[in-house]
Formats: sequence, C-alpha cells, structure tokens
Amino acid sequence: MAGTYPNLDAADLEARVRTYLNESTAGFYTQAEIWRWLSVAAKDIAQRTLCVRRVLDALTTDSARTVNTNAYKVLHVEYIPTSGRSVMLTKIDPLRVGHYPGVTVGTEGAPLYWYEFGSTIGLDPIPDVSTYKLRLYVADLPKMCSAYNGIAFVEGAAANEWTDGATAWTLSTTATHAGAGPTTLTANTAIAAANTNVTFVFTVDSIGATGSITPSCGATGIAVTTAGVHMQTLAATTPWKPVLTGANDVVISNFYAYVEADYAAVGNQTELPTAWQ
Repeated sequence: MAGTYPNLDAADLEARVRTYLNESTAGFYTQAEIWRWLSVAAKDIAQRTLCVRRVLDALTTDSARTVNTNAYKVLHVEYIPTSGRSVMLTKIDPLRVGHYPGVTVGTEGAPLYWYEFGSTIGLDPIPDVSTYKLRLYVADLPKMCSAYNGIAFVEGAAANEWTDGATAWTLSTTATHAGAGPTTLTANTAIAAANTNVTFVFTVDSIGATGSITPSCGATGIAVTTAGVHMQTLAATTPWKPVLTGANDVVISNFYAYVEADYAAVGNQTELPTAWQ
C-alpha cells in the first residue's frame, strides 16, 4: 500500500473497505467488485459536488459560434486578449443570442457572452477569427495518475523516459527547446488506450516571442504561446504516448498526464493535488 493519505491507491482503499465489510481477504466480495464500487463512487462524488476543477485552454474557430469542450460541466469562461486584461464572459440564455448589449445581429467579433450546450459552449457574438484564446473553468470527473506524474524529463530508451525527435531538446527537471523546429519530444511509455480522455498539465516557465508548445496524444491539442500553468484534455486516438511539439524557444516543467480510467491495479490512485497529501 503505497498511497499517502488522503491520496490513497486502490490497495489502500480496498483494505479500508474490507475493514467495514469484516472480510480482510477476498471471500464473498472479490477485488474486482470492490474496485468497481470505488470507481463508481469516485465519479458519483465528483458529479454531485463538482469538486474536481480544471482550467482548460480553448481556442475559437473563425465564424463558428461553438467551441468543443471535454469536461463534465463548464462553470465559467474567460477571454484572453492579445493585450490588456482578460475578461470573464457573462453567461446568457441561448434563446436571447444576438439581443444582449454590445452585440449586433449578423456582426462577428470578440466574444462577450457564453452559454453551455451539450458538449460545447456557444459564444456571442460569433468569433470573427480563429485566434481568440479562452480559459474554460470546468468541473470534471477524476482521472488516474500515470507514469508521467511530475517526474523529471530524462532522454533515453527506457520506460518513462523521452525520445528527442532531433537534437533540439535539452532535458533535466525541465524540458528546454531551442531552434526553429517544430521538433517532437515523445514519451516512451503508452499510458492510455484509444478513445480514452487524457488531461495534460504542464508549466511553461519561459517562452520566446515566436515560441510555442503543443501537446498531443494522437489528437493534437492547442499550441500554447504564453507562460504559466496550462491544462488540456484530449481524447487519445491511438494507444497513447504523450508527445510535446516545440517550436523556437520554450522551457516547460511539472508535466503531468492524468488518464480517465477505473481502478484496475493495486497502485492506481486518483489525481488529488499534492498539497492535500
């Protein structure tokens, strides 16, 4: 049992459940049954309390009202202009699109309002370019920690190490890209099957005027061009390894990959923040 309270792994949680069941080893209740209950319970708690929060990167599409989301529920939307202060958009009734102050029917522009609709959010007015950056403040389902959980970047052929697509990357506690690129940095260990949601979390420590870093997992994420903590959730399209594509000067650290999965091995544990341990 390797988990640290309260970031308990599957073995820790099973042992505590069996204490209440008065069954220290598998008899009437199998390990698979208990793990299934734990998986359902974790999702149920997250859905009822909205306790798993993320701030996801998003980008508009030219002349398209909607932006796809990959989360349980969007709570707030922030517009990040190229200069000046960011703006929290006002949530509106979609039946009144085009009738709020600052919006002219048939005229496109920078987003002022938003509404939630299924697996998308809608924006008003309709964006006139594909480069409006958004932050989506969302509630989500809990995901499992992966082998890439804040460990140092190491170049090599072993499991949990990384392969440099050229000679543009320098790896240590950070991953530093220099040169025009784009150049890939590919993880050696696959951590998810196809059609599995994976959340990347990473910190851009510094970035040049023309620098960018783009995560992918078969599906390609959004190119990040600003410093700070970034999160993106993507659906894996192949048995999945993390890939980071760098262009020009960029330095990243604190890379995490969380996988949407049920408890299936004794060491599985959810993504509770380190500060809770």
